[in-house]
Amino acid sequence: MAYRKGGPIIGFTPRFLPFRILFVMVLAAVRLFNLLVYRMRIRGRENLRRIDAAVLVSNHTLLLDPGIVAHAIRPRRTYFTMLEETALIPFLGTFVRLLGGVPIPERPGVMRSLDEAARAAVRETGFIHFFPEGECYRGNQQIRPFHHGAFLLACRLGVPVVSVTTVLHETRWFGRSSLRLPGCTIRIPPRITVVIGAPVRPPLALLDGVSRRGGGVPLRSAARAIAGRVEDAMQAAIDREGGSKNMYRGMMPRLVKRAERDAAAS
Repeated sequence: MAYRKGGPIIGFTPRFLPFRILFVMVLAAVRLFNLLVYRMRIRGRENLRRIDAAVLVSNHTLLLDPGIVAHAIRPRRTYFTMLEETALIPFLGTFVRLLGGVPIPERPGVMRSLDEAARAAVRETGFIHFFPEGECYRGNQQIRPFHHGAFLLACRLGVPVVSVTTVLHETRWFGRSSLRLPGCTIRIPPRITVVIGAPVRPPLALLDGVSRRGGGVPLRSAARAIAGRVEDAMQAAIDREGGSKNMYRGMMPRLVKRAERDAAAS
């Protein structure tokens, strides 16, 4: 049951009973946590109505973002893409995959593998989710440039892109954003507003032409155009809802180490 390099990307389906039981239990706990700790509010749920299939994209600001997205789109479900190195961790990798995690393999031909996985995911749940910023930048409320893979997949599948934007509102107690305790500092959790955006659909006329010619530049151009529209809409949602711009805590520690290794190698 554990993931191995070169193995199937999607190992479990929602019909797999342990998958269903674990998902329901974890989502119930996540919803309670989001409501009590993050005081989470959801806007734009009506944008998911009458959508049978879509590629979901989100900004990545918190480690618990997948749970926040799962809470926001319920009772719908989605598969979540994740780093292959996470899927390879014993026990944790299997646990995350049972919750719907789809590892992105680090091997040649990754787009073909992702295309096949995306088609399978859309057949099973209707959705597959990506973090197009590529990494988690903690507390960030300034959208970083998107990678275009998710949008290219949406064009290939002929499905819309729906943004799920996490907006962070700084919370202060007695004028402080953190509490200092002996030996540690605890940051006060932010209040969260989740904004589900209107679907952005690939241009049908262009897709018809691409299907006849077999893809190429027009498809990539369409993906770039959609990525730009969605990126702008997500930043506008953060600004409109008053996302706090002073909560950024930098890159994840592993990214810092990677940057240091790359700098040393150069």
